[in-house]
This record gives sequence, structure tokens and C-alpha cells, in this order.
Amino acid sequence: MAKKTERPRDLKRQRWAAVVAAVLAFGMLASVVGGYLGHALGGDGAVMNQQADPEPEDYLAHYKGEVERLEEHIDEHDPSPAVLQELAENYRYLSLIKQMYFDDMEVVEEYEERLLSIYQTLVEIEPDNPQFRLELVNHYKEQGIEEAEITEEISDLQDMLREDPDPMVHLSLITLLDTEDREELYQEEVEWLFGYLESKVVEGTADNEEHLYYTFLLGEYLGDQATAKSVLEEILEDEPEDSWIYAEAHNYLNYLQSEEDVEEDLYFD
Repeated sequence: MAKKTERPRDLKRQRWAAVVAAVLAFGMLASVVGGYLGHALGGDGAVMNQQADPEPEDYLAHYKGEVERLEEHIDEHDPSPAVLQELAENYRYLSLIKQMYFDDMEVVEEYEERLLSIYQTLVEIEPDNPQFRLELVNHYKEQGIEEAEITEEISDLQDMLREDPDPMVHLSLITLLDTEDREELYQEEVEWLFGYLESKVVEGTADNEEHLYYTFLLGEYLGDQATAKSVLEEILEDEPEDSWIYAEAHNYLNYLQSEEDVEEDLYFD
């Protein structure tokens, strides 16, 4: 297996934050928020024709309204995972908007505490859902929960991913372990996920989504950008151009190529 290449942590965090955001279908905040507000301000045509030009205050008002609506629904009914997930998404958007446009960290902390509570409830409802448990671990970390609790949750998540693999969640766990300086666990999870994806690629049973995650693992954690680029090119040949997988493969290939150009410039300078 290729050795992990040492790279600046801030670059890795910056890149992976963008990758995870895209894979989780959040995309660019302005685009997503604009899409929602298109319905609120007069339908899709309002956004497409640029007839509406919402301000940060409009974003804020929209998501606050969604939170109030969803919390009212939860007060009247038993909370379902789908409703709680939607509520969490809206709190996440509120938190991002407050940070990006208003720098209101006191309110951001309130939203983060609410998010933690939501994911604790989601894990109680669906304890075997790895995405919920990953979110809970992240929020435990953000809120400064005791290390023993975080370690226990990580161990449970590892067991889940062995039993029912989910490469996207697994990559996010690997990133968390790396940024938390849990080197032994980090190496263990990189090796396991590499073995799992590599076997599917060799057997020809991996789909394009799994191929995409395979390239992220190769490019970001195993220092094998050449193989990653080769696989990305195969994805682009096979995948419809209007799919999110095509878009992410194209973006990541461009990123790797631009990074290679920068390294060459530094070498020749």
C-alpha cells in the first residue's frame, strides 16, 4: 500500500471540507440558499431570471422560519428521523449564515448546542445509522465533551462501518481521526477502507460513486495522485455529464492537476 504523504494540515482540512460539503449535497451556500428562496420569493423562475436578489437578512429570515415550522411540528408529533434531519440542516444553514455574514458567535454557539441535541436524539432513534453517529462525534468535539465519550462513539462507529461499509462516512471519520491526531486509529481506518475499496475495484464490482471515494482516499491520504487521476478520467468517460458524480470527479481532477502544476512551478523555481 502506498505510504501516506505528509501534506500541510490546513490544506488537507480546506480541501476535504469542500469535498464533504459537495458530497453531502450542500454545495455553495449562496446557491443552495438562493434555490430555497426562489420558492419563497416567487418560484424557480425568480432565481433563474435573477429577478430576486436576496440579502443575508432574507436568508436568515427564511431559515428561522423553517426552524420554527419544524419545531412546531415536532411539538405536535413524535419526531421522525426525516424531520429531525431537516431541522438539523436548517440549524446548520443558520449557523453558517451567522458566521459568514454576521460574525455572531454567541448565537452560533446556541445553534451548535441545538444541533448536538438533535443528533443525540437521532442516535437514540437510529443507533445503527453511521451518518448520525459521525455527526454526533463531530458535535461532541465542537462542544468539548469528555474525551472518553468521544472515544466510545468513535469505537462504535468503527464497528458499524466494518459491518456495513459506507465509504463517504468512513472518509469523514478518517479526516476526523487525522485532525484529532489519533494516528494509530487513523492508519488503521485508512488501511481498512483502502482494502475494501481496492478489492471492489479489482473485482469490477465498484460503482462510480465508490470509484470516486477511492480517488479521494488515494489522492488525499495515500499520496497516489497518478492512480487517482487515472480513475477520475475513467469516471468522466463513463458517467453522465449531468450527474453529481461527474461534477465532483471533474472538480477533483482539476484540483489534482492544478496542485501538480503548483508543485512543478515550485520545483523549477
